[in-house]
Amino acid sequence: MDEYAFDAFISYSHHDMKWGRWLQQRLETLRVPREVSQAQAGRGRLRIFRDQTDLAGAELQAALRRELDASRYLIVICSPASAASRWVNEEIRAFCELGRRSRIIPFIVAGEPHSDTPALECFPPALRDLEGDELLGANIQEIGKSKAYLKVASVLLDIRFNRLVDREKRRRLRVVWSAVSAVLAVSLVTGGLLWRNAVITRKNQQLSFDIYGAAIVAIARKDTIEPDELAFLQASAEAGNVDAMLLLADCYENGWGIGADGAAAFRWYRQAAEQGSTQGMVAVANCYLNGIGVQADPRQVFALNLQAAQKGDASGMVNAASCYEDGFGTAPDSGEAFRWYEHAAQADYDLGIYHLARCYRSGIGVEADPTQAFFWMKRLAENGNPDGMYNLALMYQYAYGTEEDPREAYLWYRKAADRGYAAAMRMVGWCVENGYGVHDVPLEWYRKALEAGDEEAAADVQRRTAE
Repeated sequence: MDEYAFDAFISYSHHDMKWGRWLQQRLETLRVPREVSQAQAGRGRLRIFRDQTDLAGAELQAALRRELDASRYLIVICSPASAASRWVNEEIRAFCELGRRSRIIPFIVAGEPHSDTPALECFPPALRDLEGDELLGANIQEIGKSKAYLKVASVLLDIRFNRLVDREKRRRLRVVWSAVSAVLAVSLVTGGLLWRNAVITRKNQQLSFDIYGAAIVAIARKDTIEPDELAFLQASAEAGNVDAMLLLADCYENGWGIGADGAAAFRWYRQAAEQGSTQGMVAVANCYLNGIGVQADPRQVFALNLQAAQKGDASGMVNAASCYEDGFGTAPDSGEAFRWYEHAAQADYDLGIYHLARCYRSGIGVEADPTQAFFWMKRLAENGNPDGMYNLALMYQYAYGTEEDPREAYLWYRKAADRGYAAAMRMVGWCVENGYGVHDVPLEWYRKALEAGDEEAAADVQRRTAE
């Protein structure tokens, strides 16, 4: 594996950005089994590249191809949105041109492959062209997202899928048995008492939502959910507690503590939406998008997200903007897309800021303006968003919307790398190797040590400065 810089490159439509982020995070934080790690010179983590470079022009499209060339596998987030994405299709074709068509892993999050219904098709044309190839992929609609990501990991690591599943079960058991903190202990006791009280008061519908809300938050933070806690959520949801409805729906959608049931998930999300919850509206829209418990319906996706957006929900704003941009469930309207992206950005919502920068970069609903693209990407980076940090570094490096500044490029690559961003780690290595924006790495760390209170580092700073 060491001949490649990355174990996998994740390709996805911007509609599925949350899935790309989630899969990258899960794969990069999966600890590689010891014997596999030993065979790879002690490397204990997978290296994943996720494309976030569409803001810096033609030079970076060439760089993107270099990242494809540096990746052993290509993971394609498959959905009706990715099936319609020209960029996803081009990345698949480029990977095939490298002679690696057998190393493409479909990760299906919505829709159906080779569907007779065009609206449900989730494979891009280049992937459909590989019908004769045996592609080892995963479908979250069939086995759930937790097992699906483990199936992808088993392909990347070339080990048995069942072995990773068993290993994950043992890890979860260890987490449960080691959860002995006072806060969690109090939460469990409170949850049990509240459940009993909920059963008693269920008939008169008189629940104290403030108290129950605290218990619901405690349950939501857990890795596993117990039967009595599930019963508590059920009772609270039936009594009208919107937070309980949303969490119970999530349990049904993902098979968390109960068998996966898309219809039940849709029903509870819809009840939360009918109570005025914008989070519920967005969740119901997601069900219509992915066919979870209901027939996929682009018009409902658009209508519900727009309703949530009009009520001030930033996630709804971004989703409605995406529908306007792509003509999904509504007529295409780049002006409205820009307007809603802008509203979300002004609400300081990271996805809104990212897409607003993209609009200014590509002239979507507004005249292209590199300076504004740079301004918003810098704001995203300063919010602590690793995607923003990485893209801002690229802008400094390629003088997009600003003057070239090797030092700033290096510093933002470093910040993204410190947050676990794999592509940024590679760029830090490139900067150091080529002396781009950094000329004295030891001095930098001696100064950091001094600032952190290590007085002995003062002599090292003085020595390096005098050299």
